Amino acid sequence: MPRTEVFNRELILSQVRDLFWNNGFNGTSMRDLVETTGLNRSSLYNSFGNKQSLYELVLKKYQEENKLLFQDALIRADNPRQAIKNIFENILDAMLQDTKQKGCFILNSKAELSRSEPSIRVLLEKNEASELKLLRNLVEEGQDHNVINKDSSPEEFAYYLYSAFQGFRMTGILENDRSKLQNIININMAKLS
Repeated sequence: MPRTEVFNRELILSQVRDLFWNNGFNGTSMRDLVETTGLNRSSLYNSFGNKQSLYELVLKKYQEENKLLFQDALIRADNPRQAIKNIFENILDAMLQDTKQKGCFILNSKAELSRSEPSIRVLLEKNEASELKLLRNLVEEGQDHNVINKDSSPEEFAYYLYSAFQGFRMTGILENDRSKLQNIININMAKLS
């Protein structure tokens, strides 16, 4: 008869995500996972698989949570250009709420694991493709409605914006002055005018 989980799965995943987020994949041992969660090794393995499986699980969960920043931005927008600005501002709010200034878990994963862990690279590539498609569609629609200039193609602007979001998140690791970060948003948005 299979054993029943007697712990709060969401709490455990949140604790594990924070541990990986703070220490990185390579800086986190199974012992760290056991100490942080209060679960023994066999419970971790039986419930979540090995360390890499657990990392992939929390990375997927973070990616889903990150999509909410984009969805919220789209819901509140009157037009595609405003949606893009809302995405930047949602990221800004998330960065300023991150009192430990850990950066973006996805970007941290890219920096640490995209070349050494093929399965994690696949997750990161899928996330990137999804975000680029969304941005490309927003730009194309914005250009059709004359709220985004046609100086670059939708694909070129999508890559520009994707890169800008990543750079913005990296800047937010060390910089937490709202006015400086807002100025970065304004400069990026001016590129679209």
